[in-house]
Amino acid sequence: MPRHQLPETATAHGLDPEQARRLLEQSAVRELIRDQDSLWHILFEGSRDGIVVLDQEGRVYEANRRFATMLGYTLEEVRTLHVWDWDNQFSAEELRGMIRQIDGTGQHFETQQVRRDGSVIDVELSNSATMFRGQKMIFCICRDITERKKAEARIHLLATTDSLTGLLNRGEFGRRLDREIDRARRYTTPLSLILYDLDHFKRVNDSFGHPAGDEVLREPSRLVREKVRCVDCAARGGGEEFIVLLPQTGLEGATST
Repeated sequence: MPRHQLPETATAHGLDPEQARRLLEQSAVRELIRDQDSLWHILFEGSRDGIVVLDQEGRVYEANRRFATMLGYTLEEVRTLHVWDWDNQFSAEELRGMIRQIDGTGQHFETQQVRRDGSVIDVELSNSATMFRGQKMIFCICRDITERKKAEARIHLLATTDSLTGLLNRGEFGRRLDREIDRARRYTTPLSLILYDLDHFKRVNDSFGHPAGDEVLREPSRLVREKVRCVDCAARGGGEEFIVLLPQTGLEGATST
């Protein structure tokens, strides 16, 4: 019997011609990918990125071990999944529509995927479509960028906040102030600033030392963070001086804050 010829007993086991054709195509793809001597196998299984092949209905045709490990499944389990089993952003119907729109040029974007244990990872994804034996298939290359995103968030936090108080630093506050001034001018909305400092702060440092002075700075800052709205911006201007920016707030609202 030729390598990919379906056994004559296939229809005897309840398979209609369409099911038989699909089994034959799946067998051909899997044999191609798993061929130990092929360059395709070396690239596919040796990739440091997760690779998954989807059919036009969003079902997994094949995946490499790296993709299975990324999502916390065995390779056999991954082959039973659909793309919506791990996608964290779109419904099954939306994903089917997106698959129909993917062409040979493909797409490159960042997304999130759900692991078997329910945890969410950040993923950089590249995909493209190709035709195989008359059927559209989607090749997806997935790179886990969770640690990179965490590092970027840490860097952003260090660059924009005051390390002692956790409030915005002066540079970040200046950038946000410029944006809010532009917005207030464009939409003719009020904008208020509150400037305040801590009285006799130098006396605290001189009498009790800098660790005590640091704690005196932290506690009022914590209270301010808890009280301001999510749209407000609280910052440390320097030393014991602080600023609060109140978008869409007039003088009366600012004085009652």
